[in-house]
Amino acid sequence: MSSLSKLIRNENMKIYRRPRTWAMIGFLLLAIGLMSGLMKWDAGNDGETDWRQQLTQQNDKLQQELQAHPDDNEHLENAIKLNAYYLDHDIDPNRLTMWTYVNNSASLIILVTILTVIVAADMIAMEFSWGTVKLLLVGPASRTKIMAAKYIATLGYALLLLVISFAAAFAAGGILEGFGALSEPHVTIANGVVHEGSMIANALQKYGFAVVSLLLYVTMAFMISAAFRSSSMAIAFSLLFIFLGNSLSELLRGYEWVKYLLFSNIDLTQYMEGSSPLRPEMTLSFSILMLVAYYAVFQLVAWLLFTRRDVAA
Repeated sequence: MSSLSKLIRNENMKIYRRPRTWAMIGFLLLAIGLMSGLMKWDAGNDGETDWRQQLTQQNDKLQQELQAHPDDNEHLENAIKLNAYYLDHDIDPNRLTMWTYVNNSASLIILVTILTVIVAADMIAMEFSWGTVKLLLVGPASRTKIMAAKYIATLGYALLLLVISFAAAFAAGGILEGFGALSEPHVTIANGVVHEGSMIANALQKYGFAVVSLLLYVTMAFMISAAFRSSSMAIAFSLLFIFLGNSLSELLRGYEWVKYLLFSNIDLTQYMEGSSPLRPEMTLSFSILMLVAYYAVFQLVAWLLFTRRDVAA
């Protein structure tokens, strides 16, 4: 077994032997359970509705709006065609299915991010706080390998939480609504043409976009952890950036330079159908380029801080 794999195993033991780790996993499962229960309870309180009649009435209103505002016809025409497709193929778009639970669970990835950031922000700072970093450095492994092992172990923990989140939401949706919608298509419209796609692909796309923000936040927390000797300070600053970053970008959206901020680009779901970016000139390729640049900077700064830090103090 290579020295890196041994280091990764050692870091995994540090993560999973702590009661805090399993408490966080239990908290995530509790959050998904509460979300699923509230969705089922809310659907039960809505009562029985004639969805066909609702869609027909909605299309009548859209037709009136189309006549009143002919300039804004593409959006209205797409909505009318989509509703007509639902009616023709007997698809209730508002019906609660197992995929509704899975798609809604994507919003809880912010919780996965917070839980992982707590671990990431503690990975290096904890060693200095407890004084155990000297035990690591007296071994044959280089500081670069030690840092890489900590980073890989943290990403492994993040992946575990994502798998648990997806599987728990999938299981909750199947138990509460049945697995009959497993092969149900995901209906979208583009350029006036209705398309049927895969529900599992759509759910994985939402998770995939959320994973990008998870990766950047974890890497940023890892960099902050390398800068502090106190694990509590590293965790506090990491969470502060997560909670305030998006609000700051939204507050400054009137300025053109805001598009260069990390938090303006980190949410790639703004480029999904039905959403719009923070600024009109922003594109998916631009945001990906900015995120790659930030990722490289975070990794470089973390490496410099950890490899050159004096441990004698």
